[in-house]
Amino acid sequence: MIKKNIVYSTDIGRLCPECQEKINNCFCSDASENDRKFGPIFIEKQTAGRRGKPVNVIKNIPLRKVELKKLAKELKKHLGVGGSCSDGEIIIQGANKERLIEVLERKGFPVK
Repeated sequence: MIKKNIVYSTDIGRLCPECQEKINNCFCSDASENDRKFGPIFIEKQTAGRRGKPVNVIKNIPLRKVELKKLAKELKKHLGVGGSCSDGEIIIQGANKERLIEVLERKGFPVK
C-alpha cells in the first residue's frame, strides 16, 4: 500500500486578483459597488478608552478595504502620526482634525 501524502507543495491555491488573498479570505467582495455608502465622511474625536489620548475616527468612507488601507497609510504618512484601519473606519492618533479635513477635501471626499 502506497501512501500519497503531500510533503511539500508550491501550489498556493486560488488567489483573488485584486487583494492577492485566498478566495476564502478575500475581502474585495465585502463591499460591492451597490453597497457602498455615498455621502459625507464624518470625523469624530474620541478619548474614551484611550487613557485620555485623543484620536480621530474617520467614518462613512465609500471605499473597499484595500483602498481604505491605502488611504489610511497616506493619511498617516502625510500627518506623521500613527493609526489603524478596521471595520470600515480609519483611526488616526492625535488631535489634528483640521489637517485631516484639508487632506480629505483635497482628495475629493466630502467631509462633515
